[in-house]
Amino acid sequence: MERAWSVNEGLRRFSSAVFHPLGWVLARTMSPNFITTLSIFAAAAAAYLFALGRFVLGPWILFLAGLLDIWDGQVAKLTGRVSTYGAFLDSTADRMADFFFSLGTLYWFASQETYDVAFMVAGYMMLSSLISYVKARAEGLGVACNVGLLARPLRLLLFALPLFIFGLTENIWVFRGALYLLLVLGVETLAHRMIVIYKGAAEKDASAAADEA
Repeated sequence: MERAWSVNEGLRRFSSAVFHPLGWVLARTMSPNFITTLSIFAAAAAAYLFALGRFVLGPWILFLAGLLDIWDGQVAKLTGRVSTYGAFLDSTADRMADFFFSLGTLYWFASQETYDVAFMVAGYMMLSSLISYVKARAEGLGVACNVGLLARPLRLLLFALPLFIFGLTENIWVFRGALYLLLVLGVETLAHRMIVIYKGAAEKDASAAADEA
């Protein structure tokens, strides 16, 4: 099986190491599932700010939502409260957060009649959902496909940081250029995962056929 690309794991390990002390503090006061729930509310708040065009404050709230998404896993491991439902809630919270902040951004640019950016945000939202879906579906079938350049932490960074710069400078090309990059990397990631799933499924089917022979 092809070795998985390590963008996602590398970014998560880096973030976990940097913010590890705060993870210890939260582990003493909050449950992992409560932190996950907070991340959903933070993402919804960021989406509301994006819909209002508040692109200086909004990305910071989205950044907080991303940190909470890291901390819930840290707290679960530190307190020994890793659970099946916790993993389900965390995955669901990620999908909700992606939908919230994308929709808020889409609403604002559509209301400003900047339709090319609005369409690219819609494309990003679709690709983000598909990238996450194919990974979850493949893993449910027993095929690992944690590959591709556009891991979720990188998606958030490439979306929120240019949006913040746009909020400061009002230079739309900063965010427009980031969207071009996100769409290209998103297509690469989706295609890469589809190829890996195809190969993994073929190997699994061949192994099953050999066992029955």
